[in-house]
Amino acid sequence: MNGNVIRVPARSLKEQFSRSSEAWKEQSDPIFRFWAEGDWWGFPFFSLSASRYFGDKETLCLYWPLGTVVIAGPKVLDFYAGFCAHRATCLKADGKDIKVLNLILSGDSDGANEADPSKDLKPEK
Repeated sequence: MNGNVIRVPARSLKEQFSRSSEAWKEQSDPIFRFWAEGDWWGFPFFSLSASRYFGDKETLCLYWPLGTVVIAGPKVLDFYAGFCAHRATCLKADGKDIKVLNLILSGDSDGANEADPSKDLKPEK
């Protein structure tokens, strides 16, 4: 037997057989890009302050110093898993998997919804 065995890393079953969503791309980028307010926005991953998932509303809030990104939909947890692994780096609401994607800039609110920005969810147009 030859001692020069080349091992190829096997893809996980999830990577081999799961169907990705059209709502986000999976790759590794240092910047998270998203479509909100009629424009493409980008925030560097390293500046993320915190995140919070509201299970009863299927809503994820990503807090950056500039503002909060509010994401809602039936596949938001799948997106969040990819986001935490720096694999889901480009997001746009598709009306199916991700129904809502809003940006609330810091200072735009009267303070009523700072703890829970998901209270005023409106679908991205």
